[in-house]
Amino acid sequence: MIITNTEHNEFTQYVRILARGRNASRDMSQEEAKHAMTLLLEGKALPEQLGAFFMLMRVKEESPEELAGFAQACTPLWKGLSADIIWPSYAGKRRQPLWYLLSMQLIKDAGYSILMHGAHSHTADRQFSADICEDFGIKIAASHQQAAALIAQEKIAYLPCNLLHEEFQNWLMTKHTLGLRSPINTLLRLIAPNNCAGVQSVFHPNYGKTHQAACALIGKEALIMKGEGGEFEINPERTTQCIFTHRDDIEKIPGIQPHFEGKHTEPNKQALLDCWQNEVDEYGYHATLRTTAAVLMLKDKVLDFPQALVKATDLWNKRNKSAFN
Repeated sequence: MIITNTEHNEFTQYVRILARGRNASRDMSQEEAKHAMTLLLEGKALPEQLGAFFMLMRVKEESPEELAGFAQACTPLWKGLSADIIWPSYAGKRRQPLWYLLSMQLIKDAGYSILMHGAHSHTADRQFSADICEDFGIKIAASHQQAAALIAQEKIAYLPCNLLHEEFQNWLMTKHTLGLRSPINTLLRLIAPNNCAGVQSVFHPNYGKTHQAACALIGKEALIMKGEGGEFEINPERTTQCIFTHRDDIEKIPGIQPHFEGKHTEPNKQALLDCWQNEVDEYGYHATLRTTAAVLMLKDKVLDFPQALVKATDLWNKRNKSAFN
């Protein structure tokens, strides 16, 4: 199908809904949002419409119904993939090593499978999961079939987002041309195969309730929090508010202390290896265990945080220190 800019096309209606002015503009319904995202995934929108849509959504911010509809449109992209935990990784880190990669090892040792999906570098001066995950036993899949095989054999795999849809990586890059994050940055943290629990990191705490409401609309089980640097990782220097879709109350995980002396201030693969092998980094140790405990609470709903932390500590004490050489 060839789309020209000489006439209206099917996607025009959704730009119009968002752009009719202060009084006439409105949110899309869940069904409208699902159809709009389906058209985008099928390539049935002009580049000008895509840019306008992304900017309009960013300015007004996504409603739970819109996020839910977008996520429903993406469900077929998984093509049968599943895991105990779906772990999106899109922000990259610039202030700290990627301690969550160590948490994943402990969670896997607890018997849970993990499907991580993410983007290649799209922001300067940040380290992304794809840059070093293979150094920590997380292989990058080249297809859905390989990802499924890795999950079955090794209980963990990384799937690049461009294999979920060929335009996802390109749409993330519109941040540089438009000067704004797009709804794709939010959406990719929400999507998951049906009946799979997910962890979701938000940049701003206010987005947490929106994510929670969207999850309720699509029946997704999730743990949502403001992670360190935008990645799903607990900062042990502050209290972290964790939103579980199966709990009414927000779980507040307290920090250890306001500041750790001598902590790393930039990504460092060797710091991760040293912490795993020798337990020499106090900040990294607590970040790893607290992140692990929160995910264990998502999967084992009877655990409170002190119990989950005991279990995470036991997993840490039993870890294979020579796993990554």
